[in-house]
Formats: sequence, C-alpha cells, structure tokens
Amino acid sequence: MFDDVKSLLISSIPLNLQSTTIMSSFPPMPLLPISSPSTIAKCKDLPLRASDVFICSYPKSGTTWTQQIVLSLLSADKRYDPATSTVGNTDDKADTIDDNINDDTKQVEEYNHVSDYAPFYEIDAHWESTSNELTQQVRTNHTKLGRRVFNTHLRWDILPKFAGTDSDCNTTEQSSSLRPTTGKFIYITRSQSDVVTSFYHHLSNQKEGTYTHGYTQFVVDWMDGNIAFGSSIHHLLSFVDGFVDNEYRSTTTEASNSKPSAVSKEDHEQPLLLLSYEALKHNLHAEVQRIISFLNLKHIPSHILDNELLPSFTFDSMKNNSSKFQPKSVTWLNNYQFLRKGTVGDGRELMMTTQVYNKEKRKEVSLLELFHDWVKDEGYREHIEELVESGMLEKKIGDQFLALVD
Repeated sequence: MFDDVKSLLISSIPLNLQSTTIMSSFPPMPLLPISSPSTIAKCKDLPLRASDVFICSYPKSGTTWTQQIVLSLLSADKRYDPATSTVGNTDDKADTIDDNINDDTKQVEEYNHVSDYAPFYEIDAHWESTSNELTQQVRTNHTKLGRRVFNTHLRWDILPKFAGTDSDCNTTEQSSSLRPTTGKFIYITRSQSDVVTSFYHHLSNQKEGTYTHGYTQFVVDWMDGNIAFGSSIHHLLSFVDGFVDNEYRSTTTEASNSKPSAVSKEDHEQPLLLLSYEALKHNLHAEVQRIISFLNLKHIPSHILDNELLPSFTFDSMKNNSSKFQPKSVTWLNNYQFLRKGTVGDGRELMMTTQVYNKEKRKEVSLLELFHDWVKDEGYREHIEELVESGMLEKKIGDQFLALVD
C-alpha cells in the first residue's frame, strides 16, 4: 500500500511510456475529502475483469449523462439476451418492462439512482475500510447488473490496468502486459471553457466546501490545478497517453517493457473509447451506436433503442427525473439544479466577455486569452502534435483532443 497519493501517481506510470509522456511531471491530484490516499491506492490495484466498464472524465464533462446511457444500454442488452431473459428480441411490440424479465434486470432498470449500479469509484464509502474489497452493497448491485460499472474522475495513470486471478476475472486468460485483454474504459470529454464554467457553478452552489471567490478567481485556480481533481490539462494528457497504446496485447506477442506501436489496428480490440459532449449533443444516435459497438452489445432491438432508450438520454428527460442523477453526498444552495443547462458554448462566451488584468502584458485581457496562454505554456498542443507526427497517436484522436482547447 502506498503512503501517499504522490508516490502512487509516480509509480503507476507505465514504464514503457515514461520516455514519451509528460505524466512524470504531474503533481498529485487534489481530491475530495471523501477520497483518502488508501482508497486511491485500492483503486489503482483493483484486479480487472473482462466485463468491467469504467466511465472516465474530468468533472463536468458529461459523466452523469454517460452513466445513464451506459447503464441503460447494459440493462437493455441483458433484458433481451436469450441467455438471461425470456423476453424475445424480435417482437416489435415487446413491452418496455415484461413480467418475465429476470428480477435482477428489473431492479436495475427501475433503479432509484444511477450510482446504485454505476458507483463513484474513488470514494471511501464504496470500499471496505479493513480490506481491498469493494463494499458488499456495491458487489451485490454489480452482481444484479451482471458486470462491474464505475464512474471515475481519476486520471488514466491512476486507474487499474491488470487482470486478477481466475476467480477475479472469470476467465483463464492472464496477462502481465501494459494492456491486458480485460476491461473497457470510456473517456468522455468536453470543451474546456464549458467545463470550467460548469464546474464553477457546481462548486459555488455546493453547500459542502462552497467556492466563494468568484468566477474569475475560480478560472485561475482551475488553471493552477488548485481545485478538486487538479488540472484538467493534466487529466486530458494522461488519457492522451492512454490512447497512444490503445490496443489489447498479450505477453506471448509483446514484452511489457517494449515501445508502443502504431494504434487502432483493425484486428485488435481496443480498451479505450473517446467520446465528446459536443458529439453526443450533435448526433446522439450515432454516438450511442459507437458505445454499443465498443461494449459488444448485440441484443438491443432497434425499436427499443429508438423509441425507449434514446428519448431517455435527452437532457429534458434526465432533468425531469433529476432525483436519479443528483449526487447523493451533496446538498445545494440557492435552489441550484445539478442538471443545470446542458448546452454547448456558453462557457466560451463567458470567458470571452470576462476581463482580467494580465501583469505580464500589462493590460486587460479576456479570460479566454488567459486560458489559451495557459494551454500554450503547458505544451498541450505540442505534446499531442508530436505524438501524432511520430505515428504513436491516431490523428483523429489527436484532433479530438486538440479541439477541446480551441
């Protein structure tokens, strides 16, 4: 067990990426009081299973939205899987909830809160205090769902990478390579100007540990990494480096300390999927289909997807059922709504119109200009462009990450 978060972050960097990434320079992540260093160490060391799904993001990037989509898709796939349900998958008039559905499946679909079956990975309350086990309640709910699903704001370098024993994985395949043939990780991203604006509204209206210094100072603190979960740039770059090696591989074909090869090979299954908030807003159906394909879900009838599931993924639908999505451990000031606006671009507009004095330039500049200067100082673009030019990172993936800071 690691003594502190800093030593955990440094030691969890994949050895064969240290020479090509800047993760070793990342400072420790400031975490919420509900996450202790010992829990973070447990998170890093969890033995993975082939069926595990991690919904990963920096805060306010669309985490809850993705939770709702993934959990609904998984439960619907189980409902219409002939191996687990008596509900047919070819009847165009199939009921939404059939009397013959497995009781566990029905409980999942009628969940009271999205975190019941897709819990927040890194909080102390979801781990046994005296062991490295998840709590009994978390394990019981995952058994009902048929697989383990988590949402997390941890960086890629802190997340688990390796398969456990046969009993942990329910498989005989083992791997000590960087990427075992186990687990799926979905990384949801969002324009950074919208992220910081949404995060400000969240923390300034949260009763526990309210942020009181105003929007301009919040943006500065956010860029300095002095708020919960640290720098968003570091978070993004940690997953950029994850996508550098986005394919499963086995110890029989490649040693664990070898240099990463080209990515996105057609004959290799990939453990990481990159989503964006903006793409989900622009074409929800197409992006949901990408998730279905990534998770290898094969039993959801098209009419159920179109007529039942997709309508439940809209912002209005979720807002009308907000009790299922409001964080359980947070109370709000000023009648604040956790599902606030669900729009694209208002953060950029606010940063453009908010002025701040820049000592180095000796003049007033917009927060957006200050933000772009920060991105440049962090070497964010240069790092991604170098990976793309070297062939280590797929250009499409690189372009998606670059678009987040425009």
